[in-house]
Amino acid sequence: MTSQTKTKKAKTDAFEDTMNTAVRTAGEFGDHLKANTDAVMESLTIAGQGVEAINAEMSMYAKTSLENGVATAQALAGAKSVQDMVELQADYAKSAMEAYLSGLTTLTAMSTELFKSATKPINDRAQDGIKLVQGIR
Repeated sequence: MTSQTKTKKAKTDAFEDTMNTAVRTAGEFGDHLKANTDAVMESLTIAGQGVEAINAEMSMYAKTSLENGVATAQALAGAKSVQDMVELQADYAKSAMEAYLSGLTTLTAMSTELFKSATKPINDRAQDGIKLVQGIR
């Protein structure tokens, strides 16, 4: 084998190695991109379910609040004295504030959990991306 043939073969081998590495890297990138897309879809699904749960909680609060307001209005209409009306109004104000604070606490907890749950798939992918980049270095 001549030196020119050896050089040509070495260049051909180097080119093939480079192409094989490029194809393998493209495949790994495609796998990584698919996993990222899957993570975003999972995150959006979790977010959608969480928003539905929060909407249901808010609807239940609104319904209960309206029912309590109507019941109090009916009780006020049937009150026998001003003292009864004041007591009914005070009881309603106290229970309405307690229900509001309880609902607010519930919604805060639901929102916090939703944020953590919905961002977890994306956060996990970001961690994998960091590991991938660190492995390349």
